[in-house]
Amino acid sequence: MSTLLRKHAGATIIAISFAALATVYSLITPVFEASDEIFHYPVIQHIQTTGELPVQRPGTETLWEQEGSQPPLYYLIGAGLTSWIDTSDLTYIRTTNPHAKLGIPLDPDNKNMVLHTGTEAFPWQGTVLAVHIIRFFGIVLGTGSVILAYMLVQTIWPDNRPLAWLSMGLVAFNPMFLFITASVNNDNLTVFLSTWIMLLLIRVLKAGLTKRRTITLAIITALATLTKISGLTLLPVVGLVLLIHAWHTREWRQMTSAALAVAATCLAIAGWWYLRNHMLYGELLGLNTHVAVAGGREIALWDLRHEWYGFWVSYWSLFGAVNILADPGVYTFYTVLCLAAIAGLVWWAIRIIRTKRRDDLVLLGLLALQVAVVFAGVIRWTMQTYASQGRLIFPAIVALSTLIALGLLSLLPKSWQTWAAFAINIPLLAIAAMAPIRYIIPTYAPPPVVAKIPEDATPVGAEFEGLELLAIKTDMVTVEEGGRVPITLYWRANEPIALNYSIFIHALGRGYTEIGKIDTYPGGGKMPTGRMKPGDIFEDSYSLELHQDFEAPTIVRMQVGVGVWSPEDFPSFEPVTSDGSPFGSIIVEAGVAYPHNMEGCRSLFPPDADIEAQLGDFARFRAYSIEESYQPGDEVPITLYWNRRADTPIDWTVFVQLVNDSNAIVAQADAPPLNNDYPTSLWRLSCQIADLHTLQLPTDLPVGNYRILVGMYDAADPAYTRAAATMLEGSPYPDNAIPLGTITVEAP
Repeated sequence: MSTLLRKHAGATIIAISFAALATVYSLITPVFEASDEIFHYPVIQHIQTTGELPVQRPGTETLWEQEGSQPPLYYLIGAGLTSWIDTSDLTYIRTTNPHAKLGIPLDPDNKNMVLHTGTEAFPWQGTVLAVHIIRFFGIVLGTGSVILAYMLVQTIWPDNRPLAWLSMGLVAFNPMFLFITASVNNDNLTVFLSTWIMLLLIRVLKAGLTKRRTITLAIITALATLTKISGLTLLPVVGLVLLIHAWHTREWRQMTSAALAVAATCLAIAGWWYLRNHMLYGELLGLNTHVAVAGGREIALWDLRHEWYGFWVSYWSLFGAVNILADPGVYTFYTVLCLAAIAGLVWWAIRIIRTKRRDDLVLLGLLALQVAVVFAGVIRWTMQTYASQGRLIFPAIVALSTLIALGLLSLLPKSWQTWAAFAINIPLLAIAAMAPIRYIIPTYAPPPVVAKIPEDATPVGAEFEGLELLAIKTDMVTVEEGGRVPITLYWRANEPIALNYSIFIHALGRGYTEIGKIDTYPGGGKMPTGRMKPGDIFEDSYSLELHQDFEAPTIVRMQVGVGVWSPEDFPSFEPVTSDGSPFGSIIVEAGVAYPHNMEGCRSLFPPDADIEAQLGDFARFRAYSIEESYQPGDEVPITLYWNRRADTPIDWTVFVQLVNDSNAIVAQADAPPLNNDYPTSLWRLSCQIADLHTLQLPTDLPVGNYRILVGMYDAADPAYTRAAATMLEGSPYPDNAIPLGTITVEAP
């Protein structure tokens, strides 16, 4: 054994590294937070507790949802491994987060599918123990797949150890493969069996079809078809290899016997499952039933191009419920590797064709065929249901990784290839080792407990049925439509809370209309109120995404509330003060929002305005001169156009006055710009606005001529100091009031 390990030291190190990393992924990923584990495990638990396979009934809600349509081999093994465990706590452990954002990687909150409690801590018990045992089974299968990758390359190219090491590394240090391996997922058995089959087929082409290989191939192929429907895609590949072998050896009878053996074994081992499908659902594969449960769609092949990026990143690194992305540089690294590999493969193929090394070309073609068949199956499945995930081609990950490795090393002289394999594996390993620490652990970490509230937070002191909102902190940011606004809430449970309260944060724009919202449990879904320890202060931070289209520019206000959420309704509690008095609405200012790409901000000014002026050094003003007739009691609409020139710390109020010949004010319409929806202290960017003010004429206003004056004053100043109003060339207006024209009031 020691001699064998020394001979294959590089492969041994990679395999051990993979097993160690997969164990880390398994231990740090919370139960049911790995892709589809929340559905795969209930199939196992159902078999374990009832001794029966699930029956799919579209429209009937089950814990396993569409996964109950999968072939049962993996689930039967999982049920056997955990048959001795009491898993009656499944429903409690699997309590779902109603606000989870599945498949939405750009949203920073509510990435957790389920609510986690201290029951997941070691020593494990019940469902948690069962899940970890099956995860460890997956790690064994994944390690086996990595070892088979090495054996496969060594079988094709026995003298090319660097290629085998790099192929292994591309499998073993793929973060997504590690993540899936360390989860409850039938893909783990599918990958292992598919790789084993490919190894057997390559040995058939290299060394012939022996009786032992025929029996092994038949059994493994049958097991693959009982593990996942995609296992059936291997049957044409098996048939093609048998045909190629017979063509070369002229052993047609041997080929026929082998083909019959494979077919008979598949029928004997897996036939009952497909017959069951036909009897229950009227179809052998059960795919229509699977789609009916999962949710179907019809999409053209060409339209799938829009889903390519998601497919690409989910092959390499997209954790959680398809909602935890890696850093962009990680995907750039993988893209560069693959582009270089494509160039290398083309160069390798050209050289092989020139030297007429047909055997190598056939073996390479076999690997490419498996990738193509699996990829085509995924594309076809994706056109029927929402399944654009690169991890679905993992049954061909070894073949694909071998092609990538071959392409990369083919670009280099043979003397450099050992060092190149080492140099590429190092960053692959580094990314794989860094991913749990950088991406997975922080995502599921509960909100921090703080000793005190920051001084720059706004005190609130509103209590909602035992949950107190102590303070709110905002950063007064400047964003565009579709941008994000940060807000931090400080919560404290003043008593044990039995229910899990939901909170809502609504972003409000002009006229207090909603321009963005979040519904969530505290902690972005990670600290339900039922888990809060009374007296602890939790710092609860969010980045709320604004809608794409609303009236802007506008101040952004945040409204916060608490209630008990349900899919049909979200009744909120009435907040009260510490003495039980009604608190009212909780609304704070959080920043200012502008149109996306500042569209319209620079084209609103009327080009033929009669009046242009400046207010201090912070605003430019335009307006049309008013020369019209009205009657007493009429409304006089006046549109003023403003634009920012510089910052001002003052929230100026616009005055619009109607004065008589004696300069006495007979009517006025004072209000901040846009009725305080865009206060001047928040004029951060140059953006033209149309500001409507309406003068209400008194019903007893005498007939005659009246002048309209416009300007700004500081309402917070007891002296009501006005902003300096000047003409564009700098000449001041008397009393800092801009004359806007004259109206005539006529008798009714």
